[in-house]
Amino acid sequence: MELVNRHWAKAGGVIAVGILVYIYLIEGSRMPLVQKFSLLSLAFLMFHQFEEYVYPGGFQYYFNTRIYNPFGFFKSKISDKAVIWVNVVLGWGIYALVAIFFHENPVIVMTFVAVLLINGVLHFGLAFSMRDYNPGVVTGAILFIPLAIYSATKLRDTGVMTMPEIIMVLPYAAGFSLLIPITIFVCREKKRSGSSS
Repeated sequence: MELVNRHWAKAGGVIAVGILVYIYLIEGSRMPLVQKFSLLSLAFLMFHQFEEYVYPGGFQYYFNTRIYNPFGFFKSKISDKAVIWVNVVLGWGIYALVAIFFHENPVIVMTFVAVLLINGVLHFGLAFSMRDYNPGVVTGAILFIPLAIYSATKLRDTGVMTMPEIIMVLPYAAGFSLLIPITIFVCREKKRSGSSS
């Protein structure tokens, strides 16, 4: 398990490069837009995780020292178990399922593009309120937010989705985003007495 903890985000960075090669050098213009956005979402998520946990890294420490608040919304620190469950099991798992099985469904694809949008906006908002860098803010700003704007515009302009349909994915995305704090809470480290940390 220690090997997984140390190298999963590095592996994700390599996989993300491979996905970009597949999209732009192998498939090219033959790939349908919706499928392209589903794969870009997975690749961008992996690049984001690379920033958070490899270079410059430190998101777990940042969260546990700057965001964690036992009396606020984030009542639990991020444990090593939570890192794997949030990023690999849920993150890679859900986005890979979407890219493989639901890449023709624009509503599902755009829902998870919108999840990335919410993540990017939260990182940016945190950086603005704290007046400092937080691991993940750069990829959130230059990958997640532009991807959401570009994909929404292209799907609207090509008639795949209407703007009201695109806007309607936001509540679904917000609901899926809640899986992150829920998973952090479920995977929290517990005190020996059995009470939550």
